[in-house]
Amino acid sequence: MTVTTSAATAARPASLAGTLYRALWRWHFFAGLLTLPFLLLLASTGAIYLYKDTFDRLIDGHLLVLDQPVAPGQTTLPPSALIQAAGAARPDARPVSYLAPAAADRSAGIGMKTADGTAITLFLDPRTGRVLGSRADLAAPMMVVRRLHSLIIAGDVPNLLIEIAGGWTVSLILTGIWLWWPRGPKPAGKQPGGVLRIRTASRGRPGPAGRVFWRDLHAVTGIVVAPVILFLAVSGMTWSQVWGPAVRSAATDAGLGYPLGVWQAVPTSPVPTSALGETAWTLEDAPLPRSPATTSAVPDIGIDRARMIAETLGIAPGYKLALPQAPDGVYTAMVFPHDLAHQRIIHLNRWTGETLIDASYADYGPVARATEWGVNIHMGQEWGALNRLVLLLACLALIVMCGAAPVMWWKRRPKGRLGAPRQADGRSQARAAALMAVPAIIFPVMGATMLAALLIETILFLMRRRGL
Repeated sequence: MTVTTSAATAARPASLAGTLYRALWRWHFFAGLLTLPFLLLLASTGAIYLYKDTFDRLIDGHLLVLDQPVAPGQTTLPPSALIQAAGAARPDARPVSYLAPAAADRSAGIGMKTADGTAITLFLDPRTGRVLGSRADLAAPMMVVRRLHSLIIAGDVPNLLIEIAGGWTVSLILTGIWLWWPRGPKPAGKQPGGVLRIRTASRGRPGPAGRVFWRDLHAVTGIVVAPVILFLAVSGMTWSQVWGPAVRSAATDAGLGYPLGVWQAVPTSPVPTSALGETAWTLEDAPLPRSPATTSAVPDIGIDRARMIAETLGIAPGYKLALPQAPDGVYTAMVFPHDLAHQRIIHLNRWTGETLIDASYADYGPVARATEWGVNIHMGQEWGALNRLVLLLACLALIVMCGAAPVMWWKRRPKGRLGAPRQADGRSQARAAALMAVPAIIFPVMGATMLAALLIETILFLMRRRGL
C-alpha cells in the first residue's frame, strides 16, 4: 500500500531516492500487502458485531424475546424450577448457570454442559418454564462472528496472526501519516499536511481510471480515519494472545488491575474466572474463591437463596448466576452490561451465603478502568448509537482503503514485476527501523516479525551491494 502526498511533492526529485521517505514507503508497502486480508476480515466482522444486539434479536428473537412481556407483579418461577424444566428437556446435560432476564420481555436461560463438554443454553419463559429452544453457545451467530473476528475459531496460530496484524496496523498508520505529510517548503496559502481532496485526474491522466484517484482515495480516507483506526488497533490488542494477558498481569501485580487485596483476603482456587464463560477483560485471570469446609453437615444454600442474596445486593438485571462446580466452589453472580458503572461480580459461600467478594468497575485500578473503557468504546457500547455509527464508518473506510490499495499498486507497477519501492541505503533503512521501533517494543510479537523482516532486508541489501 502507498499513500499520496501533496501535488507540490508529487514530482519528487531523483535525489530523493534512497531517503527516509523511500525506506518508510517500502515498509508501508510490504506491511500493507501482508496485513490486507486480515484488515478486511477485522473491518467486516467488526462492522457486523457492532450491531450484535440487533442481529441477535433478528436471528434468535424466538429464543430471546417473549411473545408477551412479564406484567408488573406477575409471578415468575424460581431458578430451581427453571433448572428442573431444563433438565427434563435435556437429561443428557447438567446445569451450570442461570441467566436472569435482562428486561420484562426477555426469556430466562439455563446454561448447561453435555457429556462431551459442549456448552449449551436453554431459553425458557420465566412464568411457565416452557422451553423456547436451545443453542450451543459457540454456535450462536454473533459468537461465530466474534470468533471469526479474532480467528480464534481457527485455532491459536491464526489468532496469533491477528495479533501480529494488529501490531503492524499501528505501524501502517504511523508510516502512512509520515508519507502523507509533505517534505520541503510549504507553498504560500496552502494548508499544512498533505492532500485532503480526492482528485480525479492529474497531469492530463484520466479520472477514476487513473492512479491518482485511487492514491488519493486511499490517502485521504486514511488520514481522516487514522485516529479511530489507531484506537481500534490498540484497544483490540487487549484480546490478543500474548500482549493482552501480559498487560493484564502487569497491571494486577502493580495494583492497577482488579483489586488484588480483595481476592487475597479470601481462600482462592487455581480456577480463573474465565472458566465461568464470558467475563470482563480485567477479571479473566482472577481466581475463583473457595467456600471453606464446614465442621457440620450444612446443606448448600441453593440457587434460589443465592439469587435472592445477589438481587438484595443490587446486582443489575441480566446477570448470570453460576452454580458451584466443586465441593468447595462458590455461587458467582456477574453482569457486564453496556453501562460500565453497573459491571459487577459477586462470589457467595455456598454453605453460608456469606459474600466473599463483591467487586464493581469502581473497584478496579486505573489501568483496568481505562482498558475496560477502551473495550466498551471498541465494541460500540459506551455512547450508544453514535458510538456504533462512528465505528461503522471507520470500518467501511478501512474496507475502502483495503480496496483502493491493490488497485493503486496494480496501476503503478511495471508490467511483469512486483513494483515494490526499491530498497533505500543502509542509513535510511536504519532510521526507518528506529522510527518503527516504538510499536515493535510495545507489541513484542509484532516486534519479533519486524526483526525477521529486518534480517531479510539486510540480507537483500548486502546481496545488492555485492552484485548478487
